[in-house]
Amino acid sequence: MTQKYFAMDFAFYSSIGVYRFEDRCEITRAAGYDAIHVAIWDGRNWQLGRELANVKERFGLDVAGVYVVLDLALGEADPRNAGILDMIETMPEGSTVDLAIKSVDIGLRASDSQGDVAVIAWLCKALAVAERRGTRLLLYPHIQFWLEKHSDAIRLCERLPHPNLGLTFSALQWYARDGRNLAVMLKRAMPYLKQVNLSGSRLSSEGFFKVATIEPLDMGELDNFVVVSLLRHLGYNGLLGYNGWHEGGDSYDKLKRSLRAMKDIVRRVEQYPHWGRHLDA
Repeated sequence: MTQKYFAMDFAFYSSIGVYRFEDRCEITRAAGYDAIHVAIWDGRNWQLGRELANVKERFGLDVAGVYVVLDLALGEADPRNAGILDMIETMPEGSTVDLAIKSVDIGLRASDSQGDVAVIAWLCKALAVAERRGTRLLLYPHIQFWLEKHSDAIRLCERLPHPNLGLTFSALQWYARDGRNLAVMLKRAMPYLKQVNLSGSRLSSEGFFKVATIEPLDMGELDNFVVVSLLRHLGYNGLLGYNGWHEGGDSYDKLKRSLRAMKDIVRRVEQYPHWGRHLDA
């Protein structure tokens, strides 16, 4: 199997701004990636989805997916929510959408399953469009969002079985929120797991949401080798991605270093598949 790699364009955001879309694509390709993953955020930016159809022709890159944020506490009719459905309808057929769910109702805390009914109702509408367009809708856990844990995404996939619904495993989000029982969680997730992104990270009171840092893959204390080893053992053979959210610094350098680290991890996993699979507590 030839492993394919993507970079989330999160790496192009910093305290001084964000690279223009064309530069993000050119740099991602120059750094050696096969695909780019684009942050569209919410339905106000849905028109960017139309530009994805030409990314392969213009930049030699596949599009691994787009990242959007649903906030039902704003109401379904809010353009930031309703526009997501418009985006799914107009973006290229066969696309992948990573869906983070920020909140459902003001009174509901993160991971509160009482929000499931409202979320499932919205997902049914989105999946009707996604099925027609051949689009994958992947639930994306995010710390301090309502959909915070991978177990939340698994629960929703179990409650709403649909061939176009799945989930994304984000090593950063798992590490920052749980950081334990990785093998057990991944085994439960496997029937629905369609995409993976990795991060270098260390637990920190000053990092992402004051919980954990986000770093290139050759840094941090999160052992991404173990993550990839377990994924391969369980049968995952899809894309591997680099997260890189808002790291700042030289984007090209960090993209290049992280791709080199991912390729070396995959090489070692293939050469030594037993390494790291069984950890002592």
